[in-house]
Amino acid sequence: GVPSWPFTLPSLLQLDLSYNKLVGPIDRIQKPSPIQELTTVIFSGCSVRQFPNFFRTSKLAFLDLSNNVISGGISKWEAEGWEGLVSLDLSHNFLTALEQFPGNNLGYLNLRSNLLQGPILSTCLNPQIPSSKQLSVIIISKNKLTGNIPSSICNLSSLDVLGLSENSLSGTISDCFGNLRSLEFLNLQMNNFYGKIPDSFVNKSELSHLLLNDNQLEGLVPPSLANSISLEVLNLGKNKLTDRFPYWLASLPQLQILILRSNRFHGSLPHSIASSSFSALRIIDLSVNEFTGTLPTKLFQNLRAMKGKQ
Repeated sequence: GVPSWPFTLPSLLQLDLSYNKLVGPIDRIQKPSPIQELTTVIFSGCSVRQFPNFFRTSKLAFLDLSNNVISGGISKWEAEGWEGLVSLDLSHNFLTALEQFPGNNLGYLNLRSNLLQGPILSTCLNPQIPSSKQLSVIIISKNKLTGNIPSSICNLSSLDVLGLSENSLSGTISDCFGNLRSLEFLNLQMNNFYGKIPDSFVNKSELSHLLLNDNQLEGLVPPSLANSISLEVLNLGKNKLTDRFPYWLASLPQLQILILRSNRFHGSLPHSIASSSFSALRIIDLSVNEFTGTLPTKLFQNLRAMKGKQ
């Protein structure tokens, strides 16, 4: 089992016991511990079943309990002991609810692959989130969340990564996402979002990955996406988009993956295209649409990034 001596070291700052076969005793270390200086705890893959009391220290900044067997909800009492947390990783557990958001200093939150269920606003993104100005990464993918994404999430001016894929979220996608200049990664794939893709993407944004596939989105590909000059991956597959081929995407210098499959795109593919167009593109999927006409050879000649190096 886990030896008790590390928990008697008053000057201990970091403790990493991840991915060992130390099963059981971690849960039994519940009494107060002298390790008040502890800043980092990594117990990934240790078969932890609950939150040990000794984690409740004001100095704790980094807590990783991913890939364990923690079940139930995160109580208000437990969250109040994590006021100083900067990074919290509870992914790949069996959590069902987050009663209180853990502090205003949090910059990284990963709750991927749990059993979180019910409306996202009451289950995870409660009203405290707008005051978390440091929060840059939110990953709550692969759960059972429902309801609309609260627009208050766009108050997070430092948000770099938002991953809410593989849930049962619905409603429309807020215009405010296009105004988050620091947002680099937006993953809303495999949900039930409907309506139009917002046409509000601003100039010089940091957006590099936009994954909206496997939803019920309709209408056109928003022309303002041409402003996202850092865009590398665009996946709009398996929606209900009705548009012609968005030729203006060719101007994006970093675009490497373009997936438009399984929509209602129609008309012919562009034959007149600049030689510099799609210069970085490596993958393009236009299958299961309603395109007509002949294949433009010039388009495929431009796909130099697909060619093997000699």
